[in-house]
Amino acid sequence: MRLTNYSDYALRSLIYLATKPDPYLLANISDIANSYNISKSHLTKIIHQLGQLGYIDSVRGKNG
Repeated sequence: MRLTNYSDYALRSLIYLATKPDPYLLANISDIANSYNISKSHLTKIIHQLGQLGYIDSVRGKNG
């Protein structure tokens, strides 16, 4: 089974967020992008959609 890059990055992001030691600390898109070597602009679109679908809670702005 092959996944699209979009699906692969979405799953990687969810795994990253699920394995954080403290689930109440925020994670930046930069943190996720650097850990998996993913483009930040592409990951921004993915995180935005995951937030709209209700899979994650996202915060806009500098600290989001």
